Formats: sequence, C-alpha cells, structure tokens
Amino acid sequence: MKNVYIGLTGYNHESSVALIDDKGKLIDYFREECLSRIKGDKSFPKRGLKILIEKYNLEFDVIKSVAFYERPLTAFLTPLKTAALNIPNSLSLISHQCRNFNKSSVSCFLDISNFQPGLERKLIYVDHHLSHTLTALLYSENQENLCSIVVDGFGDRHTASICKVNNKFDIKELWSCDYPVSLGLFYSAITDFLGFQVNEGEYKVMGLSSFGNSDSEIAKKVFNLINWDKESKEIKLDMSYFKYHISPTDSYSEKLCNLLGQPRNPFIPLRPEDKDFQCYADIARGAQDAVVQILCDMFEFAYSLTGVKRFLFSGGVSLNSASLDKISSLSNVEQIIIPPSPGDAGSSIGSAVYAYLKSSNNIVEKLPKPSLFPCTFNSNAQKDLASKIISKNFKILESDFNKSILLSSKLIQKGEVIGTIISNAETGPRALGNRSLICDGKNIDAVKNLNTVIKNRSPFRPTAPCMKIEVAKKYYYLREELMDCYKSMSATCKCLDDNVSLSFPTTHVDGTARIQIADKGQLIFDLLTETEKYDIDILANSSLNLSGDPTCFDLIDALMISSRKPLKYILTDFGILESNQ
Repeated sequence: MKNVYIGLTGYNHESSVALIDDKGKLIDYFREECLSRIKGDKSFPKRGLKILIEKYNLEFDVIKSVAFYERPLTAFLTPLKTAALNIPNSLSLISHQCRNFNKSSVSCFLDISNFQPGLERKLIYVDHHLSHTLTALLYSENQENLCSIVVDGFGDRHTASICKVNNKFDIKELWSCDYPVSLGLFYSAITDFLGFQVNEGEYKVMGLSSFGNSDSEIAKKVFNLINWDKESKEIKLDMSYFKYHISPTDSYSEKLCNLLGQPRNPFIPLRPEDKDFQCYADIARGAQDAVVQILCDMFEFAYSLTGVKRFLFSGGVSLNSASLDKISSLSNVEQIIIPPSPGDAGSSIGSAVYAYLKSSNNIVEKLPKPSLFPCTFNSNAQKDLASKIISKNFKILESDFNKSILLSSKLIQKGEVIGTIISNAETGPRALGNRSLICDGKNIDAVKNLNTVIKNRSPFRPTAPCMKIEVAKKYYYLREELMDCYKSMSATCKCLDDNVSLSFPTTHVDGTARIQIADKGQLIFDLLTETEKYDIDILANSSLNLSGDPTCFDLIDALMISSRKPLKYILTDFGILESNQ
C-alpha cells in the first residue's frame, strides 16, 4: 500500500481509528468498543490501530500523518477556565480535572509514542468541529458550496458552530456557541434527570418524548430553560439549573429538582403503566421540543449567513433523528447530509481526511464517498474457533449462502427472528443489515420478541422498519431533503394519513417511524426481495446486541449472544445456523 493517513479519536467519548489511502478513500474504520467489548470505550484506540497496521502491513514510512480529532490543550483548559470563574462551587471539578490530567486527550502524544516510537512525530491536531465537518463532507455527493452545522456537547471550546464550505480546502467558520452553553449538554442533563446514562441514554429520551404532551405545564417548564435569542443570535441557557460546568459528577442542580420534581430512579425500569410515566414523558417532550426549535432557528440563521440551502449536519445532536422531519420542512432547506456516524466516534474519519488534505501532494478532485459498511471483517480468520463453538452448540441448516437467504426468508415468514453477522460491519451506531436482528416488520409478536425478549429494551422504544424505496412511498411521507438520511436510518418520517402503517408494530405512538431504505447490493435488500414473495415488504431491523452491550462485530460475538439469549437463528458468512439451546 502507498501513502496512508490515519485518524484517531478517544479519551472523552467513543474512541475509533480510520484509514484513508492516497486517493482520499476510506479504507477501513474501527470503533474501539467493538474490539474491546466495553460499551462506549473511550481509551486510546490501541486495538483498532494495531489491527490497521498489521492487516495492511503499514511500514513506518507509509504512514504519512496521524491526525487527532481535537486540540487537547484547548479541550482540557476550556472547562477549567469556566470552572475558575465559579470558585468555590467548582473546586471539586477543578480538582478532578487536575488529578486526571494524564487521562485526558493531552496523553495522546505519549500514548502514540508508547504504541510505536517515532509515530508521535507524525501527529497533528484538528479542530474538533472541523473533524465533524470533514466527516460529513466525505459522505456528500456535492462537495462545494455547502453549509456545515455542528452541534454537540462540547468540543475544544465550541458546543455548536456554523461554517461555509466553499470546497474541501476552503471552510470558514462564521458563528459559534461557546462552552458552557450547550444544547447537547442540556439534553444530556435531562437524560440524567430521567434516570438514563449520559452519552448513552439520549436516544431513550427521544423515544420517551413521543409519549409526552407539549402543552403540559412541566413540558413548558423544560422548554423554557433554553432558547434561541433572535436578537443576539445566541443560544441562551439558564445555567443555575445545571452543574455540569462546575461538578465532575452532577449534571443538574437542586434548582432543577425544585422545578421538575423528583429525578427518576435509574435502577427501576420505566414502563408505560407506571404512575410517573406520563410526567417523565412530558419532561422528555419539553426537552425534545426545545432541541427541535433551536435547531430550526439555527438552520434559518445559517441560511441567512451563507445563502446556502444544502446542509451538512453533524455532532452528537444530529443523532436526534426525530428532529429532522421538521428541520427539513423549512423553506430554506433543500438537502441535509448526515454521516452514518455523526458523533465523536465518526470524527476519526474526518480527522484522517484532514491529514490527507494537509499532507498529500496529489489530492483527488472529489473525495470518494465511502460505503456504509467500511469496517472490514473476514470470517475465515475465526473459522477454527467458530467451528468448535458451532459443532457443540449449533446445527448448520444450510451452508450455501444464497440458499441461506432463501431459508432465512422462510423463517422470517414463520415469525422467527434472524441474527445476521455478514461481511463488513456498519460505520455508525445503527445496524443496517450486516450486524442486525431482523424479523417481519408487521408481525406484532415477532417484533415484541425481538425488542423486549431478545434485546431486553425498554417497551417504549420502537424498532426501525426497513424497506425498499417503492414500498416506503406507499406508507410514509418521505422528504426529498432527507433521502440520503433514510438510507442510514438517520431520520424519522410520518406515516401517511389514515394509512395501514399507523398500526405497524414499528410505528411509534406519535405516528412516526425511523425508517431504513435499503439499496441494491445490501444483504437486507436481498432478504426483502425474498420475503416479498411471502407478502412481507417490511422488515424490523435492530442492532445485533443485548441492551447495554456494544453491537456485535465478529462471528464469535454473535455466537455468544445466542448462548445468552433466545436467539435461535444466525445468518453468517458460513451459512445459517440454528442454536441447540
């Protein structure tokens, strides 16, 4: 392999590595959590980096540059600066930051040096939001005259930014929101208040919000905590209700408890029949409404700054798929591009792109758009170990792959749930067929079995429906502005009025669904082609993992899931397996 460029993330949120070749193409990508099996692993991504170097035999001279997704000193000092303005209330945070200096991203230089001496000399740092922007740009067919909006919890010094992307070399920041005011951290604090894990449970709040009432008194109280000031063009947040900027452990203050009542106990499962369920749903609704309103205001403001109607949208807040339908309805929005991994884990891709653009002498005219399945995996590497497990705990129903798809469709028709562990893995947090649990999307019992029995998910969280484009048009209001987002399961859409889709078990209580539109060449497209023969045109699709665990990455992971939960069938590169348990 000729010259290559590596991108890294870690220390603060999910860590990952990405590899770009001398043509600007994404060659490989790994999230560290998939390899370590530690959910949200934020350690230095040594496992992913080791695999890349060994798999592609990357000699020292071939690696031209290693780019880290943020500026460590800025990221470390910014919270300290804010904390210093709030002494003595912030002394615990200051002490915590100083004690953990060596565990922060400042350690990146030393960790790379220890990993491979000399490689640290090739290390460069990238502005955090530029990493996000370049990740999104790589997934856009059009790479000129765009507006990039990045909204996250915190990155370097910004929590939101707007840039004009004239081209890949000319990206100008026009507006920013600085820490501690943060739309992302506001939503995370509400997530914490509702008893869900910060950085992991925000999607549960989004699902819970569908049960809430925007007109309720408590929803309005949450909504009014944060707003977009149309005069100053700033996000305004009443920081007296929050403590994430002064405490290492608490995200909200007692004042928020006085406003909203008792926080939810995280150790007690939340169910729709609980007496406090509606109250918590209304709180979630207020937070969701606030996020949607501010994002709409930001998109309108971004258009006034740039005059551009095609948007790149990234950062952790762009994972809020329920916000996109309303944003895309704005008159000044023609297209929204969201990368399949828009959070920090995906930023290693943008960092690697930055390294390529900065270090290469032969830049391609247009950066090639990556596949949705760039994480290379060859099942043959695990064949011997897998064979021992399979021979003891499974029966091979069919070894021919094409016949396995036919058999899988018959099993789905009978109401069974199929696990898939096929070929390359997906980039982002949403499984798109290669690392999935799949069943008939209209079979209530099958979807319930997938969602609450096998995965042990909260009953208020729906499963995503997957279908071909012509089927989607029969059931849902599709927005042309979001067509690219539907392919990576990044946006929800509304069911057509008085449509049978309103009764599908994959439809949320508010009449929406987070759909996936399958493309030719994808496994799930081939499955749909076969299940359509049984009048099954929608498949329920969820990631192949247990609640709280990372998505399965390799065959051994999938086999272990079947040993722990009643997952009877697994479609693999070696054929379809039936568990003996």
